[in-house]
Amino acid sequence: MDSEQQWSFEMLLSNAWFEIIAATLLTILIFATSYRPAWWFWTGTSHKAKVSANEEKHDKKCQKTVSNVPGPHPLPIFGTRWIFSYIGPYKLNKVHEAYRDLYRRYGALCKEEALWNFPVISVFSRQDIEAILRRNSKYPLRPPQEVISYYRHTRRDRYTNLGLVNEQGETWHNLRVALTSELTGASTVLGFFPALNVVADSFIELIRRRRTGCKVTGFEELAYKMGLESTCTLILGRHLGFLKPDSSSELATRLAEAVRIHFTASRDAFYGLPLWKLLPTSAYRQLIESEDVIYNIISEIVEATILEKRNDAKDESLEAVFQSILKQKSLDIRDKKAAIVDFIAAGIHTLGNTLVFLFNLIARNPDVQAKLYEEAYSLAPSGCDLTIENLRQAKYLRACITESYRMIPTTTCIARILDESIELSGYHLTAGTTVLLHTWIAGLDKENFKAPERYLPERWLTPVSPHSPLLVAPFGTGRRICPGKRFVDLALQLILAKIIREFEIIVDEELELQFEFILAPKGPVSFGFRDRS
Repeated sequence: MDSEQQWSFEMLLSNAWFEIIAATLLTILIFATSYRPAWWFWTGTSHKAKVSANEEKHDKKCQKTVSNVPGPHPLPIFGTRWIFSYIGPYKLNKVHEAYRDLYRRYGALCKEEALWNFPVISVFSRQDIEAILRRNSKYPLRPPQEVISYYRHTRRDRYTNLGLVNEQGETWHNLRVALTSELTGASTVLGFFPALNVVADSFIELIRRRRTGCKVTGFEELAYKMGLESTCTLILGRHLGFLKPDSSSELATRLAEAVRIHFTASRDAFYGLPLWKLLPTSAYRQLIESEDVIYNIISEIVEATILEKRNDAKDESLEAVFQSILKQKSLDIRDKKAAIVDFIAAGIHTLGNTLVFLFNLIARNPDVQAKLYEEAYSLAPSGCDLTIENLRQAKYLRACITESYRMIPTTTCIARILDESIELSGYHLTAGTTVLLHTWIAGLDKENFKAPERYLPERWLTPVSPHSPLLVAPFGTGRRICPGKRFVDLALQLILAKIIREFEIIVDEELELQFEFILAPKGPVSFGFRDRS
């Protein structure tokens, strides 16, 4: 194929007509192969008998089931995914706004339909969300990202499993125990804290170098470098210099951009029409290319780290996470490397986006910033390192972070597969039903928080009814909670305390949000950092 023909084919892929043509071909293929993702028809062995007995008993009492839940009009086979396509009312980069509109239109429960009209129930009511989150399960189920699962199945040279995010049941449990015991331990965080002080100081110097006057344009790029450097320091036990003005900064930029593309490609494959199952669509190609970039860059860093550890004296407190993963005899080397890649990639945008949201809220609320500065300065003077004990005293600082999680979390909902039947808002949902718990939207409802539109850290020091803390769950909750939660919490506390002692944060422009499978700022983001006198 010459270059002109290749160009024409790529234009066809990007054209709206391709969706129509491919949709027709995909329909034929589906009828021919009867293809179904296995997890859409999951039923747990532990409750199968119980479910059928309950269903028979429940039919006599309750008429409303999943099929009666209101929602957008579905198409045969393709369900409601059309609402995010060219002919639909919503944009893929504004999915978070789409769910607000769906809540307004349909109420406490809303039904979408995935391929083969499989129901996905959005849950907006606090009572319903809490009812699901309070259920205990040894192996909580979350719907896997089908496109990533498919890709990892094709790359057995790299992956022996689907990873912590996508695995289920006992396989997931064994992976979590093997990979995260050290990461989630309090002693690990204590050992890591002195190194985190160094990283925070480097971040402050980077801000000083990037200022024009007092303004930093493209602050999100700096925040992603901070996320990468701090995550690598925790996971690998070494400073990699991503906050320094040298070639490693270019590497950090490449890696952060690859992670962003990976998120958006995952979003497009999940919410868009499932055409990647028929032909390598733009979203699928971007996902593969970004996954390769992420894997290759971090793999090189891991190999260099292993070599360095052989030749240098060990700092056991700083290397605890890295060594614990390498020493796991139950894991294949591919599992170990893939886990490290996933941990580091997840930390870049999770921490980076949260920093942007947090700084934006504090800058827009001068009274909050003044009170925060008083507390931060009372812990230790500017230029001095902070200790864990200092941060334990910083109650208002922690309240500022928690309130930021409520108002603009990186993760807007929690996905689950019900492992037993439940009644929500008068509807009977059976085991195996996929639910999206919209904690962010519920957290901005006046029925759940007083003055929800206002940034009020004080509500976490002296709760005023209504107050629903279980809705603030940007890391998930229960056994499926993000293993990096303790690290992110601590990193945010230290960075915010040190930044606010050095600078007054100023913002003039409105922050626009976009959906990249997680919530993200639309760049470039500009902040002012005025030196404290």
